[in-house]
Order: sequence, then C-alpha cells, then structure tokens
Amino acid sequence: MKADWAQGVWTAETNGEIVRAERNKGQKAGAKNGVRLTIGSDWLPLRGYEIKSGEDPLAVYGDLLPLLRNSDVNIINVETTLGSHGLPIPKAGPNFRADENAVRALTAVPFHVACMANNHIMDYGADSLRRTLDVLREAGLQTVGAGLTGEEAARPLFLEIGDIAVAIINCGEGEACCSIDNGPGANGFELSGLTRQIRHVKSQADHVLVLFHGGREYAPMPPEYVVNGLREAAEAGASAVIAHHPHVPQGIEIYGGVPIVYSQGNFVFWQEDDAFYKHTGYLVHLDVRKDRISGMEISPYVIERNGLSLMNGQLKAGFLQAMRTVSELLADPHAVRAVWNAFVDVVGLSGMTRNLETVLAELAGNTGTGAARLHNLFFAPAHRELFMNGLKRASHGELGDSPEWAKMLVRHWQKCRCDEGKRLCTESGINGGYLENLLQQAHRHGVS
Repeated sequence: MKADWAQGVWTAETNGEIVRAERNKGQKAGAKNGVRLTIGSDWLPLRGYEIKSGEDPLAVYGDLLPLLRNSDVNIINVETTLGSHGLPIPKAGPNFRADENAVRALTAVPFHVACMANNHIMDYGADSLRRTLDVLREAGLQTVGAGLTGEEAARPLFLEIGDIAVAIINCGEGEACCSIDNGPGANGFELSGLTRQIRHVKSQADHVLVLFHGGREYAPMPPEYVVNGLREAAEAGASAVIAHHPHVPQGIEIYGGVPIVYSQGNFVFWQEDDAFYKHTGYLVHLDVRKDRISGMEISPYVIERNGLSLMNGQLKAGFLQAMRTVSELLADPHAVRAVWNAFVDVVGLSGMTRNLETVLAELAGNTGTGAARLHNLFFAPAHRELFMNGLKRASHGELGDSPEWAKMLVRHWQKCRCDEGKRLCTESGINGGYLENLLQQAHRHGVS
C-alpha cells in the first residue's frame, strides 16, 4: 500500500496501478467498490462523559458523527462493564462500571460491533460480564472478545457485508479480566494460538481482521514483543491488524502489504492529565473489497472536555507528521529497541522500586488488591517485559544507556502539554521540525 501522510490515506497497489477506494455516501454494501469498516478505540462513558436521561447521546462525537454514519460497519472497544451487577474484583488499576443507559451512545450512531477483549470487561466479576453482554446484544450490537467461557471469548465474529465475508478476532492482554482455564473473561493474547486461529479462519472468510488490546501505556512506540507479535499475525494471514490500549497514539506500518496500526490512542475516554497525546487519537477506516483491502484512512481528533472534534488544517498536518515520524522508526528494529529501552530508562530503577514497594506494602497488609497487583506484574506482558528489561539491563550496568534522542521522544510523548502540542502542530513546520530533528539524531546513531 502506498502512503499519503499529508492526508492520512493509504491506497493499495495492484499490477503497478494504485487502486483508490471510491466512497460515495449511501453506497450500498457489497457494491463493486467494496465496503468501509470504521474502528474506534476505547469507549468509556464515565468521567464526565456519562449519558444522562434526556441528554443527546450523540453530542460527544461532535463532527466525527458524519464519518461514522458514512461507514458500513462501525466497531468499538467497550472499556467498561454496564449495569449494577456484581462486586469489584481485586486488580491493578481502577474498576469501571457505567449505567446501562449509556448503550444509547452506541446504538444512536450506530456502532455495530462491540470488542470486549480488554482489561476492564470483567471489573465486577462474571455476573457483571454476563449483564454487559446481555445489554449490548439486546441493544442490537454483536460482541466479540469476551464470554462466560474461554471458548466463547475466543470465538471469532463472522460478518456478511453484502457479498464480503469478514471474520473478526479480538484478543488482548486482559490482565485481571482475562479468561483463565476456560473461565469467564476476555480472550487473551497467546501468539501461537492466535496464529493458528487466523490460518483456520482464513479458509472461512474473505478477510480476517485482528483487533488487539495491549502493549505499554503512554509509550510513543510499541515494545518489541508487540511489534513481533502483530507482525506474526499479519504473516499468518490477517488482512489488517488494529490495536488500542496504550491511551496515546502510536505508529502505523504496512508489513508485507498488511496494515498494522499499533495504537489508535483514546476515543471517548477522558483523562485529567493535560498531556497532549492522551487527548488525541484517530479513527481507522478500512476500505474492503472481496479480494483485498483497497485502502485505509485515519481521521485524527482531539478529545476535549465537551467531547471529540476532528483535527483540521495545520493541527492535522502537524499531528500526521508526528505519526509519520514514529511510523518510519518502526522499520528499524534498532530504533524499536532504543525507544523501548528509553521508556524503561525514563521509568528507571526508582520508578520500579516505588511500584514494588507499594505492592509489597499492600501485600503485607494481607489485601487481595496487593496480591492481584503483584500477580499482574508477572502475568501481564506489558508489566513483565518492563521489569525484565529494566532489571536485566541494570544487572549489566546498562540501565539508562539508551540514546538521548529516544529519551527525548518518550518525554515529548508523555510530558508535552495540550496547549504546547497544539502550538507545535499548528505553527508551520515546528512540530515536524522538532520530531524530524529527533529522527536525524537517530540516523546519526545508526538507525536506518
């Protein structure tokens, strides 16, 4: 696929000719020009995004709504339980529960598919998961990625859109919400099982779409295990691989002709932290024909207190330049490793020590939460990989030795304030110039 970063558009190339997906509003699904699938990331109708009785459930989407309504199938990651059933489980991180009425904000768009393989879908236990599944299905959404058994959680969702058959596999790290020993919960990320499933499902559908929820939060680039794992999913036969969970946007690559989106950033998900990248994200639109993915487009937006708004003009141009920078780094494994090492270095031994001290203090108090948090450090790949990287490098005297350009990139992604991020994007060339300078430093350090 050929990338046009100025517009955030990718087009397929067949027999040397660019095939552009022709989208006309109201086009019938299954027509010769194919269908459009739109994927949104984390949806959390809490923290000021609650849908109160009598309120417009569509207000939060702002000017993204026409884009969603011009899509044949809309897919969303439901990052919460719905309803009042169950009790909070002990876990690392918050327990999310939203009112059942919030489902109106999905059906009114409409969203058609609810992805549930995430680290919050069983925050209030099996009864709450059961009720959440019922609420979504009774409202007309199809669900994938979680269930009352591991077998149900792993089951692909098959969609017939006109004459195009699409199979969706939704998996994630899941953490405390993951199905274990065929119990209730989210479909976990087990690479060998995932690749076998992709190969099997590929024989039953025109396309396999893998939606992954995992990776390290707030990192500008994915860890090596995520890059390697999602590439293996592409090699196994996925037509596209789309990921979310890190709460900040990450890059995009076309790997062997397969689009891999490493993180869309937040969607309807409010965070009080004023970091720019925590308040940005992008929709992914896939234009699908029976024999190929003919195109992909991303629609960047800003997440504000009153809802979402599309980026336009210089803001969009600067943001796309930032995405292009981290995307180009993905091509070099040395750069992927350098940025992951830099992320671990920014956390440092002091950060790892504080984390362990907190967990061990809770454990000494004989709390279930302490045990759950300690278990999570070993069980969840994102946490385990950070500690393994940091401790191994510390034992060899290497912790902190990542290149300065990589540390600067990590700090920029984590610390750049909203007003500064907007200024860097909208003042012509500054955001691109700043990140281009980091990229040039990377090249001087041997990154290709």
